[in-house]
Amino acid sequence: MKNTKKIVLNIMLVVCVIVFVYSGFHLFNIYKNNYDEKTEIDGIKEVIGVPKADDTKNLTKFSVDFEALRQTNPDIVAWVVVENTSISYPVVQGSDNDYYLDHTFEKKENYAGSIFLDYRVNSDFTSKNSFVYGHNVLHGTMFAELENYTEKSYFDEHPYIYLYTPDGNYKLEVFSAYIDLASSDSYQMNFNSDAEYLSYLDYIIEKSVHQREGMTINAQDNIVTLYTCSYESGQNPDNTDAEYINDRYFIHAKIIEDL
Repeated sequence: MKNTKKIVLNIMLVVCVIVFVYSGFHLFNIYKNNYDEKTEIDGIKEVIGVPKADDTKNLTKFSVDFEALRQTNPDIVAWVVVENTSISYPVVQGSDNDYYLDHTFEKKENYAGSIFLDYRVNSDFTSKNSFVYGHNVLHGTMFAELENYTEKSYFDEHPYIYLYTPDGNYKLEVFSAYIDLASSDSYQMNFNSDAEYLSYLDYIIEKSVHQREGMTINAQDNIVTLYTCSYESGQNPDNTDAEYINDRYFIHAKIIEDL
């Protein structure tokens, strides 16, 4: 009996050591990915001198050196800044919507991925509805802050987005924010007529949890939709596999001004 008990205790000890080592390795990988992500983005910001997100005066005057950025990654199509947030990232566009889910701007594997434009829309944002994707990362980077738009005060205090592209710079105003399923009718980019597009605009305005006073929008306007996972249904935020996360944040913004 004593020998049996000793063997069991030794087995339990070995199992505990294995679990401890595995957990430590997992935590180290998470820390390293987070560190690599921040270091990469901070380095890119320093190279091009992007203004801070609360520097409204310089945000309206800033232009991105896309020639320099394309030496690192020719897939870059824009830089996006959500005013008064930590969202300030390059936007890439791949040949599909999978690669940049787990690859950084420098094309390094990282669970945080990149901010990227849907591969099916025009790279110059001339499509009626340009979807821009980013992970809702647990430690608060990428598009994590978009979840705050469901709060009225945040919606009112963070109306503007700045979009810099090789073809021009734009100021956008958020007019609709809500949570819906990935299979929602809101997930639409192409429209067969002005009437169909206007019907879509009415639909997403009605779905919004808050309304933007004084906002008007018509068939000639182009919009950009920022899109990320929502964990409102209690799904595991560590799970970045979109196939298993059903809810999404839809943040719709209208291009209101050429800068």
